[in-house]
Amino acid sequence: MTPNLNEEERNIYDLIVNSGSRITQLQLARKAFVGCHERFEGYDNPKQSTLRKVRHLVRELIMKHGLFIGADNDGYYIIKTDAEKKEYMDRFERQARASAKSYMQRYQVMSRNLNIKSKFFEQQGKLFG
Repeated sequence: MTPNLNEEERNIYDLIVNSGSRITQLQLARKAFVGCHERFEGYDNPKQSTLRKVRHLVRELIMKHGLFIGADNDGYYIIKTDAEKKEYMDRFERQARASAKSYMQRYQVMSRNLNIKSKFFEQQGKLFG
């Protein structure tokens, strides 16, 4: 049973559920007309804004409605098994660690170059150091 979804959310969710496997952002944008993201300015064409809207709707399905939607290089999918749950969380952790490492490296260089420290990054460095 899915929660109350608006029409755009329902269209995206149904396409993911019925894809049979994975479905990409572009495929979702082509099959479910969801229009452009409300912050369209700055985009050279509506296609990029529409992809942003698709990502926004998928995020809403996960964060607001608690639906089990995973994503990988092949597209979005419904997480069904314990193995898929573990695979998703392992991949998510690897991405988070890589991002944190990259930010810390940039902070260290800029902190040294600018001769200034950030309490936030110094505390984070203790976690990821």
